[in-house]
Amino acid sequence: MIRINLMPHTKRAARAKSADGASSTVWVGAYLGAALVTLALCAVWYVSLDNEVQAQVRANNELQSRIEDLRSQSQGLEAVQAELQQSLALAEVVEQLEAGRTGPTRVLMELSNILSTGPDSGPTIDPAELEQMRRDNPLAGFNRNWDPRRLSVDTFIEEDGATELAGAGRTNEDVAEFLRRLALSEIFENVTLQETRAVEVEGVELIGFKISARVVY
Repeated sequence: MIRINLMPHTKRAARAKSADGASSTVWVGAYLGAALVTLALCAVWYVSLDNEVQAQVRANNELQSRIEDLRSQSQGLEAVQAELQQSLALAEVVEQLEAGRTGPTRVLMELSNILSTGPDSGPTIDPAELEQMRRDNPLAGFNRNWDPRRLSVDTFIEEDGATELAGAGRTNEDVAEFLRRLALSEIFENVTLQETRAVEVEGVELIGFKISARVVY
């Protein structure tokens, strides 16, 4: 009778089965480890991305708040500018009214000084400027010894600064002296002799004149 010893084969099979089980366990462990590492990396990436998103949201909120502040300040600035423009407009109106109230009086006083005698008579002009003019040209300026009674102003018309004077003088030199005084005055500008003509007043031969100018209020 033939006997077959099966024990070694059984042991080999058991060992082979044990080795296969250990190998499977290793692979399963490796897979699980890789999965855990992947999950950990994903979690780190998600947290980092979430922090960036939150930081961007905060930056956007701060920017929006700054924009709202600037808009509020801009509205306040526009209101201040509107008030300033209104104040400037009111100041200009007051200045115009004041000029209209005092201007004509000042012009008439200047005309009276021009046609007066004395050390303080004559046109209104800066003394230093007048002195410099006389140094440059000894004939410049006006003649303080002139007798203004040799000339009369018969009409004086002023409208919106445009002025017209008409009258008569004894001679052409009297008219020329009056013209020089007007031209030197800081109250008048663009003084122009429009015409002269011979006139007779109460049997006396005179030189009639017409002068245009602009009044500086």
